[in-house]
Formats: sequence, C-alpha cells, structure tokens
Amino acid sequence: MPSNSSVETADRLSRKRAWLAAAAAVLFAVNQTISRPAFVSGPDTAHSAKVTMWALTAVVLLAILATGGGLFHRSGVRSLINDEVSTLNRRTAVAIGFWVAMAIAMGLYFVPEVGSLSARQAAYLIVTGSTVIALLAFSYLEVRAHRDA
Repeated sequence: MPSNSSVETADRLSRKRAWLAAAAAVLFAVNQTISRPAFVSGPDTAHSAKVTMWALTAVVLLAILATGGGLFHRSGVRSLINDEVSTLNRRTAVAIGFWVAMAIAMGLYFVPEVGSLSARQAAYLIVTGSTVIALLAFSYLEVRAHRDA
C-alpha cells in the first residue's frame, strides 16, 4: 500500500506535469513558428541541425505524451501518477491529436496553394500541429481532473 508521502508526491508531480505539458506545447509552437526549419533554406549544416532538433523535440514530446512521463520516478510513484484518469486523458489527447493530424493533412491536400509544399514540409506542419494540440488537450484534461477532484 502506498504511503501518504508517495500519494502526495504523485499528486504534486501530476499537477506539475499538466502545466509543464502546456508550457512545452506553447514553447514548441512558438519556437517552430519563429524558426520554421522545414521552410528555411540556408547553409546545409545549419538547416540540417534545425531539422534534426525539431525532429528530436517532436519525438521527445510524443514520447512524453505516449508514456505519461515520469520515467525517472520510482515505479510506485509513477503508477500513482499514471492512474486510470490520467491514462484516459492521455488516450483522449492522442485521439484529438490524430484527428487534428488528419484535418491538417486533408487541408494540405485540398488547398491548391499548398500544392508546392514538399513532403518534408507537409510532414512538419502535420506533426507540429497535431503534437501541440494533443499536448494542450492533455494538459487541459489533467488540469480539469485535478480541479474537479
């Protein structure tokens, strides 16, 4: 049976995770709006580094969303953080992210002005948009769950 300190730690970390997910999503969106590595041409090394950093950041954010984060915490605390409500919130956020990805992809397909985009640019728009929305949805659902508890 978990101790009160484990429960309190898990509650504190879960609340913090919700706000950190929102902050990460906003920072990722702002950074990508400013740098737009898939749309900038320049020296190969600088361009390649920006695209690599975008991909690495996107993978890390998606991994956090997929696992609920907290991989470095004790398994008892991690299981308390990733309870049934949190798991349901993550699944809902991933579903929202999927539908946003589909909407962006269909928008790119049907809008004639974007026909000149490369596959890399289209993937960049789809992954960036859906990742940001999924993280914001997860954050909103978690904050709401903590407020209602």
